[in-house]
Amino acid sequence: MKLALQTEPYLTYEADIYYHLGLAYCRLQKFEKSIFPYSRCIEKIPSDLRYIHERAKAYQMIDEHEKAVADFDVVIRKNPKNAHAYFRRAFSLKSLKNYAKAVEDFEKARTLEPMNPALVVNYKKLQSITCIVLCEPGDEKVFN
Repeated sequence: MKLALQTEPYLTYEADIYYHLGLAYCRLQKFEKSIFPYSRCIEKIPSDLRYIHERAKAYQMIDEHEKAVADFDVVIRKNPKNAHAYFRRAFSLKSLKNYAKAVEDFEKARTLEPMNPALVVNYKKLQSITCIVLCEPGDEKVFN
């Protein structure tokens, strides 16, 4: 991997290599290690929302919720129909004790994908839940 990155590949190849490195770290549940590769992707191609979304998820998994919210904000601003981003941002907002905004995001996600049972929230049980994994890293259908 390091050798491939030293050969000055085209911009998209380099970003793709870092992206898959970040995904690999996440799949190994080494979320903290995935931040750097995702950040490199964003430096190379800042318009690719997959990179920002995956980094936000990684931040969320290591309890860096302010950074997660900031990344989810970017994803939502550029793709306001991304229900998964709203849903995930809601958990970070909840962790930051911004309950009113979290409820708005949960409801927005449900409105955007009303037939998706994974986006239904039981508010009575929500207090004990910190995050819900909707899919494996890199498998976001909103970007495929």
